[in-house]
Amino acid sequence: MEFKVIDVHSSGAPCRIVIDGLDQLGVQGSTMLEKKKYIEQNLDWFRTALLKEPRGNVALNADLVLPPCDERADVGLVILNQRPIAPLMSGGNILAFLTAILESGVVPVNPDSDITTVNVDTPAGLVSATAKIGPAGKVEHVTVANVPSYATHLDVPLQIPGIGTVTADIAYGGMFYALVEAEALGIELTADNAAVIGEMGERVRAAAIESVVIDNPAAEGLSAVDAVMIYGPPKFAENNCRNGVVMPMLPGPPAYPTGLPALIDRCPCGTGTSAMIAALRAKGKLAVGEDFRMESIIDEVYIAKVAEEVEFHGKPAIIPELTGTGWIIARSDIVINENDPLAHGFTVGDMWPGRPAVNSSS
Repeated sequence: MEFKVIDVHSSGAPCRIVIDGLDQLGVQGSTMLEKKKYIEQNLDWFRTALLKEPRGNVALNADLVLPPCDERADVGLVILNQRPIAPLMSGGNILAFLTAILESGVVPVNPDSDITTVNVDTPAGLVSATAKIGPAGKVEHVTVANVPSYATHLDVPLQIPGIGTVTADIAYGGMFYALVEAEALGIELTADNAAVIGEMGERVRAAAIESVVIDNPAAEGLSAVDAVMIYGPPKFAENNCRNGVVMPMLPGPPAYPTGLPALIDRCPCGTGTSAMIAALRAKGKLAVGEDFRMESIIDEVYIAKVAEEVEFHGKPAIIPELTGTGWIIARSDIVINENDPLAHGFTVGDMWPGRPAVNSSS
């Protein structure tokens, strides 16, 4: 089997966009959410083939270009990452996805304007985006109107072993995040400190899972803290905040596996930033239309703002707008030969997470 792919990074987050060959997989579903679930249940071998060794790396994501189910959409998207449970939405992924499909002609650009609008059918719902097209067809930046985002808990105390009580906000921006200040955890938000950030983020997530019950207005079955944003003052004065976003690499509560405890998002995290500005708006600390510049641990920046306030399933929410840039770094064909004993990928515990071979309590 062969698949045509375009590799893109958005502010350092690597994404592999599969633009051709997916018809071989027979993905089923009448909605993008159903297609996401079908892929999780039947095609996990394809995810591991794309993302794990020898083709992938620990930070890589994949974005599948699929026919949309919503008649208003131009294209469909399902995002795959290192966890078996795929995210409903991802800001970094959709910025890379749009860059790839527009620059490669999968979706045509508007010939009469330097702005092209694309409606994307995602498992989280319809997402509208505008792309600024520059010379030679380069996508200069993309602005995405994200899914409704909202805070579920503000200033909730979490008991962190070895730290004590810290205050967190819980908010949704495409995934559920626990938002915690770096100062309260005693850590610095630098790329060299990623191992400490990852370990601490997993401790925060464990405490949130144990003590916080989320009433998700959109879907009762999607009601757990997915990731942790540890945030603090920006490195550069023109920005508002700096973060280290900790993404678990194994499903369920933390088990302190071998290898990396979690993945640190390379980009400023679009869904996490959406969750952050939803919490700030709920606290009255961010005005509608006010730019909020978020730094990553490698000094890259996304710009977000509250585009409007809405009611979502009877509860207050916002529509965030996220602006960022993607860069194509490779075009290639992925070959999956079933005679290859490593066709579906592999991991080794020096870099990748895995359950300990012996129970440490025994």
